[in-house]
Amino acid sequence: MTQPPASSRTDKGVRGFDLDLHVTFTRPLPREEALAALRAAEGFTVDLYAPHGDPAGPVPSARLMGPLRDPEAVRALLAAWLGGEARSIEVGLHGFLRSTTGATEWMPWRRNAVLPRAAVDRVAFEEGVKYVLE
Repeated sequence: MTQPPASSRTDKGVRGFDLDLHVTFTRPLPREEALAALRAAEGFTVDLYAPHGDPAGPVPSARLMGPLRDPEAVRALLAAWLGGEARSIEVGLHGFLRSTTGATEWMPWRRNAVLPRAAVDRVAFEEGVKYVLE
Protein backbone atom coordinates (compact mmCIF):
# COMPACT_ATOMS: atom_id res chain seq x y z
CA MET A 1 0.00 0.00 0.00
CA THR A 2 1.39 3.40 -0.91
CA GLN A 3 1.23 6.39 1.37
CA PRO A 4 -0.84 9.40 0.33
CA PRO A 5 1.15 12.45 -0.72
CA ALA A 6 2.37 14.63 2.17
CA SER A 7 0.01 17.43 1.18
CA SER A 8 -3.07 15.26 1.86
CA ARG A 9 -1.76 13.54 5.04
CA THR A 10 -2.77 14.83 8.45
CA ASP A 11 0.02 14.54 11.00
CA LYS A 12 -1.40 14.29 14.49
CA GLY A 13 0.15 15.87 17.50
CA VAL A 14 0.08 14.68 21.08
CA ARG A 15 -2.55 15.36 23.74
CA GLY A 16 -1.79 14.99 27.38
CA PHE A 17 -1.44 16.50 30.83
CA ASP A 18 1.64 17.89 32.58
CA LEU A 19 2.03 18.88 36.19
CA ASP A 20 1.95 22.69 36.34
CA LEU A 21 3.14 24.33 39.58
CA HIS A 22 3.23 28.07 40.23
CA VAL A 23 4.98 29.02 43.50
CA THR A 24 4.68 32.56 44.87
CA PHE A 25 7.33 33.28 47.49
CA THR A 26 6.63 35.09 50.78
CA ARG A 27 9.11 37.74 49.61
CA PRO A 28 11.12 38.17 46.40
CA LEU A 29 14.20 35.97 46.64
CA PRO A 30 17.62 36.34 45.03
CA ARG A 31 17.92 33.90 42.08
CA GLU A 32 20.25 31.57 43.97
CA GLU A 33 17.89 31.34 46.96
CA ALA A 34 14.87 30.76 44.71
CA LEU A 35 16.67 27.95 42.89
CA ALA A 36 17.81 26.45 46.21
CA ALA A 37 14.22 26.52 47.53
CA LEU A 38 13.01 24.69 44.40
CA ARG A 39 15.93 22.25 44.13
CA ALA A 40 13.97 19.36 45.66
CA ALA A 41 11.69 19.33 42.59
CA GLU A 42 13.99 17.19 40.46
CA GLY A 43 12.94 16.44 36.91
CA PHE A 44 10.84 19.58 36.44
CA THR A 45 11.51 22.51 34.14
CA VAL A 46 11.87 25.67 36.26
CA ASP A 47 11.09 29.19 35.04
CA LEU A 48 11.92 31.96 37.47
CA TYR A 49 9.72 35.04 37.09
CA ALA A 50 11.65 38.26 37.58
CA PRO A 51 10.42 41.82 37.01
CA HIS A 52 10.58 43.07 33.41
CA GLY A 53 13.79 44.91 32.69
CA ASP A 54 15.64 43.24 35.57
CA PRO A 55 16.05 39.53 34.76
CA ALA A 56 18.84 39.20 37.33
CA GLY A 57 16.75 40.86 40.05
CA PRO A 58 14.81 39.29 42.90
CA VAL A 59 12.38 36.50 42.01
CA PRO A 60 8.81 36.84 43.37
CA SER A 61 7.56 33.55 41.88
CA ALA A 62 8.42 30.54 39.74
CA ARG A 63 6.72 28.03 37.48
CA LEU A 64 7.64 24.35 37.38
CA MET A 65 6.43 21.94 34.69
CA GLY A 66 6.83 18.24 34.04
CA PRO A 67 5.24 14.83 34.28
CA LEU A 68 3.52 13.74 37.51
CA ARG A 69 5.49 10.67 38.61
CA ASP A 70 4.78 10.42 42.34
CA PRO A 71 1.77 12.31 43.74
CA GLU A 72 2.84 11.70 47.36
CA ALA A 73 6.29 13.14 46.72
CA VAL A 74 4.73 16.23 45.12
CA ARG A 75 2.38 16.65 48.09
CA ALA A 76 5.40 16.46 50.41
CA LEU A 77 7.12 19.17 48.33
CA LEU A 78 4.02 21.37 48.49
CA ALA A 79 3.82 21.02 52.28
CA ALA A 80 7.55 21.79 52.66
CA TRP A 81 7.33 24.88 50.46
CA LEU A 82 4.20 26.15 52.23
CA GLY A 83 5.94 25.64 55.56
CA GLY A 84 8.91 27.66 54.32
CA GLU A 85 9.38 30.12 51.48
CA ALA A 86 6.01 29.82 49.67
CA ARG A 87 3.12 32.21 50.30
CA SER A 88 0.80 30.40 47.88
CA ILE A 89 0.96 27.59 45.33
CA GLU A 90 -1.19 26.83 42.30
CA VAL A 91 -0.86 23.22 41.17
CA GLY A 92 -2.65 20.90 38.78
CA LEU A 93 -2.52 18.64 35.77
CA HIS A 94 -2.71 21.08 32.87
CA GLY A 95 -4.02 19.79 29.55
CA PHE A 96 -2.03 20.45 26.39
CA LEU A 97 -2.00 19.84 22.66
CA ARG A 98 1.50 19.53 21.21
CA SER A 99 1.80 19.73 17.42
CA THR A 100 4.11 17.57 15.36
CA THR A 101 6.40 20.63 15.08
CA GLY A 102 6.69 20.86 18.89
CA ALA A 103 4.46 23.90 19.43
CA THR A 104 2.37 23.53 22.60
CA GLU A 105 -1.08 24.95 23.22
CA TRP A 106 -2.32 24.87 26.81
CA MET A 107 -5.97 24.13 27.43
CA PRO A 108 -7.98 26.30 29.83
CA TRP A 109 -8.40 24.92 33.32
CA ARG A 110 -11.77 23.15 33.68
CA ARG A 111 -12.17 24.42 37.24
CA ASN A 112 -10.31 25.85 40.21
CA ALA A 113 -10.35 24.44 43.73
CA VAL A 114 -9.21 26.81 46.48
CA LEU A 115 -7.84 25.03 49.55
CA PRO A 116 -6.31 26.20 52.82
CA ARG A 117 -2.53 25.92 53.08
CA ALA A 118 -2.79 22.97 55.45
CA ALA A 119 -4.97 20.92 53.06
CA VAL A 120 -2.17 19.63 50.81
CA ASP A 121 -3.50 16.09 51.29
CA ARG A 122 -6.71 17.14 49.46
CA VAL A 123 -4.83 17.90 46.21
CA ALA A 124 -6.14 15.03 44.07
CA PHE A 125 -4.32 15.84 40.79
CA GLU A 126 -7.50 15.60 38.72
CA GLU A 127 -6.91 16.34 35.04
CA GLY A 128 -7.79 19.95 34.24
CA VAL A 129 -8.29 21.04 37.86
CA LYS A 130 -6.07 23.77 39.31
CA TYR A 131 -5.68 23.63 43.09
CA VAL A 132 -4.88 26.94 44.78
CA LEU A 133 -3.26 26.55 48.18
CA GLU A 134 -3.19 29.83 50.10
